[in-house]
Amino acid sequence: MVAKAKRSGWIALGSALVFHLGLLALQTNRIGSTGFMRAWLLEALVPGEKLVDSGFQGVAGVWDGYIALIGVRDQNQELQARNNLLQMQIQQQEEAIREAGRLRGFLGLSESGVGKMVTARVIGRDPSRWLQTVTIDKGEMSGVRMNASVITPDGVVGRVISAGRTSAVVQLITDTQSEVAAMLRESRVHALFKGNGGRDLELDYIDDDGGIAAGDEVITSGLDQIHPKGLPLATIKSVGPQGELFKLVLARPRVDLSRLEEVLVLTAPAADRPEPAEVPTVAPAATPNTPSAALPSQ
Repeated sequence: MVAKAKRSGWIALGSALVFHLGLLALQTNRIGSTGFMRAWLLEALVPGEKLVDSGFQGVAGVWDGYIALIGVRDQNQELQARNNLLQMQIQQQEEAIREAGRLRGFLGLSESGVGKMVTARVIGRDPSRWLQTVTIDKGEMSGVRMNASVITPDGVVGRVISAGRTSAVVQLITDTQSEVAAMLRESRVHALFKGNGGRDLELDYIDDDGGIAAGDEVITSGLDQIHPKGLPLATIKSVGPQGELFKLVLARPRVDLSRLEEVLVLTAPAADRPEPAEVPTVAPAATPNTPSAALPSQ
């Protein structure tokens, strides 16, 4: 009896499984219909798929925006680089225009009859505070020699104290070891000015300091056999009280020696060169009993 009961249960279970499998097969084979299991799976999985798809869409949008921003940044950097390059080119062109203007002034001075000259660039400056010298890019191969006068269209710069084959050292007139023979343009009184190691010149000797005043123009006298006569040298800056021998006089050089870029080196002075037009070469007419004002005071 027990064996028969078990057998009946297995038969019933097997029949139920066959029945359900048949139903599933029937639902699967129906064209255009959705089975129960499939519908249930769709209902259960679709919301999750939608959520995942939305997430992927959002990430894709953010990524595309990030890539677009990188492209814009790269374009901005490229445009900035081009802008910087154009600005540098404009600055170089402006500097070339300024240099051309300075060189035109040099050309005019070269043709003024001062003598044979060579244009040189300043390529170095002594960093010490004791010596005031600059280095130029012309030397013996260009005709530069010791004690050659160095000038600009504005006035005297200094003299060559050392000459190599392709470069030379120039001692500025403000150096403490520099002395320049000069005279006052209007009174024609001869004087000697030396550098004070700063920006100015100091009066070292003068024939007569009675008529010297601030604002007087000082020119070279040519008596030092270095600088030709009549070149602009300095302007009297101040006249102080009487010293041991002379008044304490300071003169500011006509050339801004702190901004030298190009200079002219006199390689062959002109013989018997007349002074520039702005500097009188002949003293005013003197009375029979009065010596010429062009002569140094005694």
